[in-house]
Amino acid sequence: MFSSVAVRVLGGLRQCLACGLLAFGIGCPLASPHLAQAEEWQASLYNEGLPTHLVAVDKKRQTFMFFEKKSPLKLKYTYPCTTGQLTGDKQSLNDLRTPEGIYFVEYKIASGLDFKEYGGIAYTLNYPNPVDRLRGKTGHGIWIHSKGFGIEPLATRGCVAIGLKEIDEVGPQLTPGTAVVLAEKMDETAQPRSDTGTAQELRRLMQNWSNAWASRSVKMFDYYDPDAYSKAMTENFVAFRQNKERLFKSLQFIKIFNRKINVLEGPGYWVTWSEQLYTASNLSTEGVRRLYWQRGKDQKFRIVGMEWAPRDLGMRADFQKGQLVAEAPLQQVSDASSEAPQPPRLDMPEAAPEKTAPVAMTVPQPSQDKTAQAATAKPGQGEKLVAANDPLVPKRGSTPPPAEVNWGARPSMEEAARTEAEAAQKNAAAKAAEQAAPQTPAALAASQLPPPASVQAPVQAPATAQVAGQMTAQPVAQAAASTPASAPAPLALTPDVVAGLEKAVKAWNADFASRSMDIASLYDQARFNREAGTPRGYSYNSTMREFERRFAAPWLRLISRKPKFELQGTLAVSHVEQLVVTPNAMEQGVRSFWWNRDDKGDFRIVATQFRPDELGLAADYLDQVSDDVSAMVEKWRKAWEAGRIEEYIEYYADDAIQQGRWGAKNIQKQKEQLWQRVKPTLVQITGLRLVADKQGIRADMNQVYADSSGHTDRGTKTLLLRFDGKNWRIAREDWALLGAPVEPVGTVQ
Repeated sequence: MFSSVAVRVLGGLRQCLACGLLAFGIGCPLASPHLAQAEEWQASLYNEGLPTHLVAVDKKRQTFMFFEKKSPLKLKYTYPCTTGQLTGDKQSLNDLRTPEGIYFVEYKIASGLDFKEYGGIAYTLNYPNPVDRLRGKTGHGIWIHSKGFGIEPLATRGCVAIGLKEIDEVGPQLTPGTAVVLAEKMDETAQPRSDTGTAQELRRLMQNWSNAWASRSVKMFDYYDPDAYSKAMTENFVAFRQNKERLFKSLQFIKIFNRKINVLEGPGYWVTWSEQLYTASNLSTEGVRRLYWQRGKDQKFRIVGMEWAPRDLGMRADFQKGQLVAEAPLQQVSDASSEAPQPPRLDMPEAAPEKTAPVAMTVPQPSQDKTAQAATAKPGQGEKLVAANDPLVPKRGSTPPPAEVNWGARPSMEEAARTEAEAAQKNAAAKAAEQAAPQTPAALAASQLPPPASVQAPVQAPATAQVAGQMTAQPVAQAAASTPASAPAPLALTPDVVAGLEKAVKAWNADFASRSMDIASLYDQARFNREAGTPRGYSYNSTMREFERRFAAPWLRLISRKPKFELQGTLAVSHVEQLVVTPNAMEQGVRSFWWNRDDKGDFRIVATQFRPDELGLAADYLDQVSDDVSAMVEKWRKAWEAGRIEEYIEYYADDAIQQGRWGAKNIQKQKEQLWQRVKPTLVQITGLRLVADKQGIRADMNQVYADSSGHTDRGTKTLLLRFDGKNWRIAREDWALLGAPVEPVGTVQ
């Protein structure tokens, strides 16, 4: 236990820790973090719409609280906790702050975590939420976790950490969907407060919004702030509305049941959420719906963001038995158009929920800053694939990296100053290295970007050494003096040395690309991770286990540019710009190796580092795969146009999503039924554009479609194409109708 006074004292003394990274390349020094940009938020709970249990964190007092609602609200657990190293609301990636607002537990990670830093268990939160994205906040990987060797105040990079005993006690109750209030201040003795009417109003608004949706009424769109929604979500509001209006005309009915509507106030916004069952003439799905509300200039609340978490809640079974108890009866009156039903098309409604599977922890994957920005960009600006014009489509992707990865040797506080001799030696070494092998700014600049897909430890200054967990400054001359007398003489970048290094880098690339554990022979087992002045991280054995884990993937692709070299004392250092593509991730940056030359003259790796950076390598990747992708799209188009169902369905992944249909079998069934009545006569594609995506390749194109009934339409087709190790297949297909029906023109050759 510790006092709030100790928290403030330690918080004032604490300096920025260098960021921990992943084991295939190790370390990047952290630049000066941003200043806090938000006022202190003091959270309040109201007695209207409270959930059955929730977490609250008082950052100022470093206190973790768990509440249960059993008429009245009861504080069940209170623990000391630790939050971000710097105070204030999180604003940007790597700013070392814990966010403030209303968040929700997503899932539990119970394996693959470093025990020292995480205690072996973590619960992920949904930061950034839609309002965070609306406000331009960046970052990711905010977790509730533990610490293997105790906690101390203000010691994380943005997460919330509690003790081992505490995480074991409260953890089973941190189920997916649990509300988490992260605030600068929270007075549990004054909770809950009487509702001023706002919470009740928002519960009513969510119910009315559900009624308008179920009635297929255009009044549903009056509940939204279009501009804010477009900024906060991964879809444009105009496209969202057009898609919904088409569905309102094509569906025979929609029913929506909210089991209980909860509400909490955040800093400048409110959140309402409910367990929800959606059932329509073609689909039934259930999960948790969340709406984010802000007041407009007219002081009316409007929706600025939405979230949907598919989950088996038993509501569908209760509905089928006639036993579903909803919060209030819903209107079933429809004001939809009385037009005659149209033949089924691709623009179907909400997708069915994903098949749930146990969450297997993967080593955190890269999430480059530009990718994070792309999540808030409008369509057509090069952002990552828009997840359809439908909020019910479940998100697909790898586990996001945590906000902190401090595996390996823990650095101390930055030295306030260095000696003149040390600075002079450092400048001289840098100048000599530059003359020997000039480096590009992108390759050598320090980065605040998140870690790649392997755990790295912080880069240390060349003139530092580690003693019993403490970092101590040491002149280069002293470091050299401390090496054994038999240490080899410094290298020179002679032609034979450069040739040997190029051969060694080429061998590493070949083994990595072929997923061969022969890569182990390139590492100096005795000296790896033990050389003074080099990055520290995983041990040799841990690094090899990480290779085995990564090589277990069905495929990977490596793109590597020509290496560049420099010298550092008795070691040679190689820097190479690389892109690694795996089934669920894409990472690029500068990979560096510190090489020692053994008695036989062979080079062996003694330290590694990876600095993520945007280097334009995705274009090189597209050059390699574009011919195959384009050929696949054309074959798919021809199979579709000819109505050859067996050939057509071969181009879809087993778990593909096609505008409301989940799985290749369901897609095939719908097409068979449709093509028995009307057959496609023309599928015309123009303006094909390919964009690299961490989940595969996104293909956008203009499409004109015609069938045997005389129906024609045109619009934009978007395909997410995923490589399975042998072939490219469609993982997702989205369709946005444009304008009125058109007369088809000549076919595509």
